Amino acid sequence: MHEVLVLCEGHTEREFCNRVIAPYLAHMGVGLKGTMVGNPQKKQGGVQGWPVYRKELIRLARERTDRHVGVLVDYFRMPHSWPGRGTAPERPITERGLHVENALLEDLGQELDEYFHPCVQLHEFESLLFVDPERTAKTLSVTTPELSPEKLSQTLSSIKAQCEGNVEKINNTPEKAPSKRISEVVPNYDKVAWGIFAVEEAGLDSLRTECPWLDRWLERMESLGRPS
Repeated sequence: MHEVLVLCEGHTEREFCNRVIAPYLAHMGVGLKGTMVGNPQKKQGGVQGWPVYRKELIRLARERTDRHVGVLVDYFRMPHSWPGRGTAPERPITERGLHVENALLEDLGQELDEYFHPCVQLHEFESLLFVDPERTAKTLSVTTPELSPEKLSQTLSSIKAQCEGNVEKINNTPEKAPSKRISEVVPNYDKVAWGIFAVEEAGLDSLRTECPWLDRWLERMESLGRPS
């Protein structure tokens, strides 16, 4: 089984790797595990500068023979020290994540070669909750009894429709980040506790269909489990 250790931006992304992606890939002979830079129990979420991640990726890859490594981070809050981040705004919004991924691969090409698998999502984790508004509403309405699943589903669907039905265009400002949108209608929202449940309900097939960055990354992971 191929081992893949993924440095995640925060606790939610780590749980997404371990609870949603890892079980799926395990059936293909790929052992994926999400972790974080530094002490995972103490670290606060957020993307640190690229030198921190770069050093940790090289250390983890060299720690064990044939270990693959990756990153799962948010483009929007990424510091400009990350390769490709400064020039990405020149690209169409849907191409910016891939642009940074290619720059990261080039930067670590000599050290890690084919053992490095970056994944850059355009917006924060909560953008995934807009993939299937109906299922998300059923999950999150449990936290707020006075909010009906039907009404919440309509609200989330309306937000998605305003962005041409594309969750990767959900917004482009901190004030209207996906998490802020969710918290406005679900005051008790807890991204680690309930966000993961909602994404699990949506299912990987739906997530892959609407999130090219995720489909692109999973195709790379799946290829590790296929005979060459």
